[in-house]
Amino acid sequence: MASLGLLILTVLIFLVIALFFVGLIFDFIHPSSIQIQLLGVHLSLFGAVVVLAYEESSGYGFVIGLIGIVIGVSGSFRDSNPAKISKSKMQTATRRER
Repeated sequence: MASLGLLILTVLIFLVIALFFVGLIFDFIHPSSIQIQLLGVHLSLFGAVVVLAYEESSGYGFVIGLIGIVIGVSGSFRDSNPAKISKSKMQTATRRER
């Protein structure tokens, strides 16, 4: 029963990561490089916990950890400039402060 739950969890993680990269490609989200690296670290640590907790299903934890490492390394190669705010968003933000 645990392996079925881990399989579903692994598929959900793949789905979330796919949606994350679709959002990056279509410019819906603008995470900084450190945010992408932190996502990779969290996934790697979660994969290590799964490997240690479920001895018979260590393959799932390894795959989740490997995904985290790949995402963390890909975050290192992103542009380190912070997300740019458009002029219209900046004007509405300053109007709210007044």
